[in-house]
Amino acid sequence: MVKAGQYRERAEFQRLSEGSVDSYGNVYTGWSSLATRWADMRETTGKEAIEGGAMFNTGMATMRVRSDSTTQGITTADRVVIRGVTWAIKGLVQIDRKNTVLEFKLERGVAA
Repeated sequence: MVKAGQYRERAEFQRLSEGSVDSYGNVYTGWSSLATRWADMRETTGKEAIEGGAMFNTGMATMRVRSDSTTQGITTADRVVIRGVTWAIKGLVQIDRKNTVLEFKLERGVAA
């Protein structure tokens, strides 16, 4: 289990929401803040790839947060902003049997 002192970074969870419809029938969508929680993030070394002549910088990380009713409702359709970077949520797992900690698998440099 992660000790309370290891939750040192603020993570903002965001969810895609539909906005208003303009006069042409286009729906504007945007990301709205869902929750902000203290987190323990461990980033792995990134990698660079060249695809179609363009350089891509991607990275992976795991992030742990305390489980509550809001964080249990977060899915892979949501995203998280931590350390000033937007991360796509690729998966999440319950760490312990008591459901006190959730671990998110994150990826940056991809569509979120």
